[in-house]
Amino acid sequence: MKKTSNILCILNPNASKGQAITKVDKIKESFRKRNQSVDIIFTSQRKQAITLALQGADEGYDVIIAAGGDGTVNEVANGILKSDKSPSFGIIPIGRGNDFAYTANIPCDVDKAVDLILSSPATDIDVGLLYGKDAADGRFFINGAGIGFEPEVNFKASSYKHINGVTSYLLAFLHCFCFIPKPYDIEMRVDDKNINLKTQQISICNGRRMGGAFIMGPRAIINDGKLDVVYANRPLKRLKITRLALRFFSGTQLKSKYMDMLNAESVVDIKSARAEMKIHVDGEEISRDAAFCRIEMVKKGLRLFYNR
Repeated sequence: MKKTSNILCILNPNASKGQAITKVDKIKESFRKRNQSVDIIFTSQRKQAITLALQGADEGYDVIIAAGGDGTVNEVANGILKSDKSPSFGIIPIGRGNDFAYTANIPCDVDKAVDLILSSPATDIDVGLLYGKDAADGRFFINGAGIGFEPEVNFKASSYKHINGVTSYLLAFLHCFCFIPKPYDIEMRVDDKNINLKTQQISICNGRRMGGAFIMGPRAIINDGKLDVVYANRPLKRLKITRLALRFFSGTQLKSKYMDMLNAESVVDIKSARAEMKIHVDGEEISRDAAFCRIEMVKKGLRLFYNR
């Protein structure tokens, strides 16, 4: 990596089903007309942005930017968080869902996103750290983690080769609706509170929105020192899921007797009676058959440019 600027932009050209590559010239022009140099490097494979961000942080970049979707944002954040140094984190949302950008009020317009990075101070936000299955060594997340129906939808949406944006998630939801997952038999500990339940859905939210349109954590705030654990408190049949799904669009699901929420300020342990839990963090697959995961709260773990 040849360093010619104090700003590094890690761009995923395959984000938004390959549409992100069309934004490269716009990003370069946005920095150029503001007389700001930037080093831009492309990713070519999954998890490469973690390595690039870690290298960039260790090489002394003051600002590291993720240009892509929520997966790219997650990887770059992980690279920064793995470093002993603490560069500020910027986001240019050019992906499919851009869910965390929605929560952080980061504009999807390239010019406005670059303006935000260059003209605003970075502010501390909280992050989560999940251990389990493919994340045995830990995987940070800044938006949220999901278990059950939510990752089912996410995995299906990611499999579509030519369908993008909210449409991919809606079609994936309709597909998964035809194959409702069986409830997991769960033992869950949220800080010092223990819960036993059968459920098909648990969301651990730092941000508010996932899946391009679903307000999974309607009360979540990215700098309040808490993770919102939002979950179905009993098994749900198809008709109930349909009714609840409509509430997720507006973020009113916690008004339903079928949903509950707890705040976690330290740790969440989730254990399933069988090794079958599907898990994602920030839309990135962690497992399709986990028996246990732990989520830890990392308060003020990352400095982000965002509209407060």
